Amino acid sequence: MDWVYRGFETSLLGLALCLGLAACLMLGADRSSAPMVSVTLPMLAVTAPAP
Repeated sequence: MDWVYRGFETSLLGLALCLGLAACLMLGADRSSAPMVSVTLPMLAVTAPAP
């Protein structure tokens, strides 16, 4: 049963690494000047064009 927890923990660490790398790569991306609506939660950020 220990291998299940280790696999789950490893997959979460891999996901966190990929998301962190993607966030670092997005730092230099151009941002549009259109008005945006953003919702930010502790572990999730969602941005959509303003209506």
